[in-house]
Amino acid sequence: MSRPSPGAGHRGAYRHERGSLSAETVLLAPVFLLFLLFLVGAGRIVEAQGEVNGAARDAARAASVERTRADAEASAADAAEDSLSGECEPQVSLDGTEWEEGGQVRVEVTCSLDLGFLGFGAAKEIRGDSVVPLERFRRVE
Repeated sequence: MSRPSPGAGHRGAYRHERGSLSAETVLLAPVFLLFLLFLVGAGRIVEAQGEVNGAARDAARAASVERTRADAEASAADAAEDSLSGECEPQVSLDGTEWEEGGQVRVEVTCSLDLGFLGFGAAKEIRGDSVVPLERFRRVE
C-alpha cells in the first residue's frame, strides 16, 4: 500500500487561487504609496512647525535685548529670516507691553509652507509665537 505524498489531496484545491498574490499586490500598492505620501507630508508639516517655533523663539530673544521698539522689530525680523534660512519668507509681528524694564515682548512668526510636492498644489500657513521678558541689561548703543 502506497502512502499519498503530503499535500497531494490539496493540490487541486489551490489551483483556482494561482496568481492571487500578484493581483493583491497590484491593488494594494497604490494605497500603500498614498499612505507613505501622507506620512511624508505630515512629517514635513511637523518639522516645519518646529522650525517656525524656533524662529519665533530666536526672534523674541533678539528683540528682547534691543533698546527701542523699532530696533527690536528689525532685529526680530533678521533673526527669524536667519533661523529659517530661506525655507520661506517669514512675516514677523511684535507685540509687547511698555518698552521698559519688567516688560515683555511677544513675537509671532508666520510662514507659508508649499505642499506642492504632494501633488495638491496647496500651501499651509504655519504660525509660531514666543513670549520673552525684556532684558534687564539691554544692548547699549
